[in-house]
Amino acid sequence: MRRKQLAWPDYLIACQTMNDDLSPTCPLTVRTGFSVALLLSALAITFPAGAQAASSIFGTTGSYPTGIAVDSSGNVYTSNLDSNTVTKITRTGKSSVLGRTGGGPYAIAVDKTGNVYTANNYSNNVTKITRAGKSSTLGTTNGSPSAITVDKAGNVYTANFLSDNVTKITPNGKSSVLGRTARGPSAITVDKAGNVYTANWIANNVTKITPKGASSVLGTTGNGPFGIAVDNAGNVYTANNVEDANTVTKITRAGKSSTLGTTGANPFAITVDKAGNVYTANYDANTVTKITRSGKSSTLGTTGRSPIAITVDKAGSIFTANYDSNNVSKLR
Repeated sequence: MRRKQLAWPDYLIACQTMNDDLSPTCPLTVRTGFSVALLLSALAITFPAGAQAASSIFGTTGSYPTGIAVDSSGNVYTSNLDSNTVTKITRTGKSSVLGRTGGGPYAIAVDKTGNVYTANNYSNNVTKITRAGKSSTLGTTNGSPSAITVDKAGNVYTANFLSDNVTKITPNGKSSVLGRTARGPSAITVDKAGNVYTANWIANNVTKITPKGASSVLGTTGNGPFGIAVDNAGNVYTANNVEDANTVTKITRAGKSSTLGTTGANPFAITVDKAGNVYTANYDANTVTKITRSGKSSTLGTTGRSPIAITVDKAGSIFTANYDSNNVSKLR
């Protein structure tokens, strides 16, 4: 029987949670009789007991939220993969549908004026939704955009998992290939100078692309870097989630790589606060890990089921999009 072609992110989730009969379609070897997810759970790190942040369900979302972002006013947005919608949750926890998207909105970003953008994995384009809820197609991308970010000028960038490149879309909707990446770019971020970085899940490294489109390997990572973030000093961090990883890699501006700390099982996403503390959403553990600048790891708190995306607001509150419980957790 011919195997069904899996679209992102079903492709990745299947690779990490299914058994051997899907392994030929995956970019890693899954040993017969084992599942990567179960292996990760078995190897989950146990952190010292201690005080944890207060955790609550902040609001409900559409079906299968896979991306999360927060604006300067504290409103939270999720991209809902199965609903083809964006949910807006106000600071008081009131949920509503902000607008419709293209097919399979896997990732989300918000600009400084409050416009929301989604990377639509199934339709290979980007949706722009204004603060008033007006939806339009901003521009097209290459194959399977898996992540999205926006710079201070309003340019939007997507990491295209199946094309191994980055699309740049200007505010007026002009699309172009900014630069090439290594294999399997699964996450993207941009620094204050306009340099773009991708976490390359198959290649186990980070690509840096300058504003002029020059691509280079910034540094190596742990196994399966799936999330990426950059701090105010230009240090880049990845959440590594394949096999026995469960780690965060730190790469300095000079390209020096090191393991910053360990995480809970299967970290799918990562963010960093203004003080330089790093947080990961641990998909299999239903927790958030906090790692200080000095590398001390602890469990910040618990989340809803299967936290797949994470963000932090200017007050330092942490939010996760919970894939299997269709809601957002807040930790503070």
